[in-house]
Order: sequence, then C-alpha cells, then structure tokens
Amino acid sequence: MTTITISVPKAFAQKIDEKAQEEGFATRSEFIRSLVRNYLSKEPPYGSDKWWEWSDTKALEDIRKGRVKRFESVNEAIKWLNS
Repeated sequence: MTTITISVPKAFAQKIDEKAQEEGFATRSEFIRSLVRNYLSKEPPYGSDKWWEWSDTKALEDIRKGRVKRFESVNEAIKWLNS
C-alpha cells in the first residue's frame, strides 16, 4: 500500500473523525479509503441486474465490517429513518 499525506483544517479533521466513528471505522484512514473507493467505483444504472449484484456485494461488505444498524422493532426503524 502507498501512503498519501493530505493537510486539512483542524475542524475538517474533527468532522472526519466524528463521521468515521459514527460509521464504525476503526481509523480515519480506513474511512477515507472507503470514501475514495466508493468515489472511484462506477455504480451501474439503478435497477439493472448489474446494479443489484453491485448493491448486494456492497451490503455484504458492510455487514462483514460491522457497519450495520440494528433495531428492536419496526417502529424504531421507522423513527430512525424519519429522523
């Protein structure tokens, strides 16, 4: 792996750290790698067979990495979605 160094304002770095933690990433580097990977990946046309395969692959990756949100009830999920 190659190292890339960037400079950002302190407030920007703090926001990155907050979002990384919220999303369940262990480090800011892991979070930024994920953002870049997602940016560079080309999402197939929505609803196409390729899109469904791509979506399933991404969902399984998120589950394996623990980036999930669990709910005790349907009402709890609806409340979260509407927040």
